[in-house]
Amino acid sequence: MNIKRPASAILRALIPIAAAIAVLPPVLADDTAAVDHLLEPDTIHPATADQFRAVLEHHRGKVVVVNYWATWCIPCLQELPELDLLQERYADRGLVVLAVSMDDPEKLEDRVRPFFAKRAPGLVSYLATAGDNSIDFVMAFDPEWPGALPTTMFFDRGGELTNVHLGRMLYAEFEEAVLELLEAGGGS
Repeated sequence: MNIKRPASAILRALIPIAAAIAVLPPVLADDTAAVDHLLEPDTIHPATADQFRAVLEHHRGKVVVVNYWATWCIPCLQELPELDLLQERYADRGLVVLAVSMDDPEKLEDRVRPFFAKRAPGLVSYLATAGDNSIDFVMAFDPEWPGALPTTMFFDRGGELTNVHLGRMLYAEFEEAVLELLEAGGGS
């Protein structure tokens, strides 16, 4: 029995695989670095639809609620504290609530960040911008979106969009939709 021959054949077969792996990490590292600051931001960050898609992918395995809001939208302002409470109550069961501001990017520093910090300090938020206009940003996830705010999207643990709600929701409605997805398990 000649062990050297099979071992050398295995090594020859592994060389192209090792070479391919050596090339992949920098590409993956660049993609990851492009969204790392968006995964658990300590403040509101501008994001493109593609970057936000990567954020959603990062949260695969959890139920994700995405709420599109604006500082000038009264029903949106009423929802933010309720979404903050929802995140606080159900995070340990696998819920992630993400807010996406539809405000003008020029108002990020003087209006959006301070406003959001007061209304929903426990939520992670983004600003739909950085190359996309806000309408295109939302339509990347729901091509039928009519432009209503607030809009809330519910994603199951597998990352599938299961429901889109247009307009104001009450806490009990948020909770009912989230509990249904949390209890369904599945996905992923």
